[in-house]
Amino acid sequence: MKILALITEYNPFHNGHIYHIEEAKAQTEPDVTIAIMSGNFTQRGEIAITDKFTRTRAALKHVDLVAELPLLNAVSYADDFAEGGVHIANKLQATDLVFGSESGSIDALINAADESALLEDSPEFHALLKQGYSYPRAISALADSSLLSSPNDTLGIAYINALKKLDSSIRPGTIKRIGNKYGDATLSSAEFSSATSLRAALFQGDTEQAKKFMPESLIAEMMDGHLASNEDFYKTLKAVILTRSAAELKNIYMMTEGLEHRLKDKIRSAGSYDAFLSAVKTKRYTWTRLSRLMIAILLNITNDVMQQHKLGNSVRILGMTKNGQQYLKNLDSVNIITNVNKKNRDLVSHEVTATEVYNTFTGGQKNDFNTPVIIVP
Repeated sequence: MKILALITEYNPFHNGHIYHIEEAKAQTEPDVTIAIMSGNFTQRGEIAITDKFTRTRAALKHVDLVAELPLLNAVSYADDFAEGGVHIANKLQATDLVFGSESGSIDALINAADESALLEDSPEFHALLKQGYSYPRAISALADSSLLSSPNDTLGIAYINALKKLDSSIRPGTIKRIGNKYGDATLSSAEFSSATSLRAALFQGDTEQAKKFMPESLIAEMMDGHLASNEDFYKTLKAVILTRSAAELKNIYMMTEGLEHRLKDKIRSAGSYDAFLSAVKTKRYTWTRLSRLMIAILLNITNDVMQQHKLGNSVRILGMTKNGQQYLKNLDSVNIITNVNKKNRDLVSHEVTATEVYNTFTGGQKNDFNTPVIIVP
C-alpha cells in the first residue's frame, strides 16, 4: 500500500491546502492520505484561529486521517516540529511525505539538507547559537544555498533531516508553492492566498474576499464562533510575566539569558500583545521567535518539560473517513488514541491542557473528553 503523509497546520484550511493535497496525491497515488496537524497552538507562536476539531472536519473532505502533532513539537523550532511530524508518519507507516516548498525541487532540498548537516558540526554555527541566533538563522548565515533562507524550503530541509535522524524509509517529495508568499498579510490577486492574509481578512470581517480562497462552509462555521488571536490571551500573559520571578521565567523553554528581564520591563507599559512584542523585538529577537516564546510562557513549557519529552508509541487521531478507519484496523504496532479518557489522558496530557487553555480564551466548549473522534463517510 501507498500511504501519503502531510505535516500541516491548516490555520485556517484553504484552497492552497487543497491544491497541495491533490498535487501530492497525483504525485504519489496513495491508498490512504494522512494529515498530521498541529492542535490549538501553532509553530509560528500563534493561537489557532479556530479549534482543532473544526479544522479536522474541513480537512476530512480531502484526506482520510487527521492525526494530532504533539503540542511540544507543534510549538517548537522547525527541527522539533519536523521530527514530531515524521515520528507520527513513521508510526502510521507512511510510505511518502510530501510538503510544499518555494523551490519545488526535492533534489535541491536534499543537497541543502546535506549542507546544513555539515554546518551543524562547525564551530562557527555553535558560536552563532551562543550569540542568540535561532537554528534557521544560524544555518542561513553560513550556508551557500539560498534555499536555507526561504521558510518553506527551510522546513522542507528540516523534514529531510528528520527522516535521516529517525532512519525512516519514507520517501520525501515536494510541491512548489504558488500564490502569494508565506506570511504575506494581504490577500493575493492570484488563485491562492496565504493563511496569514486569510486570517487578517477574517479578523476584519471581509468574508466576501476570503470566500475566493477557502471553503465557504468553513468560513460560515468559523464566523459563527470566535476567531482566536494572540490578543485574546494578552492579559493573562501579562499577569503571568509580572507575577513570576525572573528565575522562574529563565527556566521557560527558548528563553535566552537576560530576555526575562526585558520581558518584565516592557510588559508593564504595553497595552496590547502587538505593542508588547514590538517593544521587545530586536534583530536578535524576531517576532516569530518571541511569539513562540510567549506560547511557552502561557502553557508553562519549561526546559525540564522539554528535556523529559519523548515521542512514544501513541498517536492521537482527531478524525477519519471510512477508508482511514479501515486502515487503522490493520495497524497493531501503535497505540491509537481515538477518544480521550481517564485511562489514556496521561499519554496526551499536554494536548488536553492546551485545549482547555484554548477554550478559556475563546469560550469554546469542545474539549478532548467531550468531543469524540470525527468519522465521516
